[in-house]
Amino acid sequence: MERLANQDAFERNAVEGKFGEGKRKYGLGLIRARLQKTSETVVVLQFLIMNLERKLRVIF
Repeated sequence: MERLANQDAFERNAVEGKFGEGKRKYGLGLIRARLQKTSETVVVLQFLIMNLERKLRVIF
């Protein structure tokens, strides 16, 4: 049971870390869309950009 809790905490920390990086580096904390769907779209696009930049760093 404790092992499962540790694994959950590890995964949660990784996700929260990426959100923190998105806020600091990509302006996720600055999203001010009026509609929820628009906000969700902007967040998804920001994470797509983050993933693409990571892939490009590996290639180049």
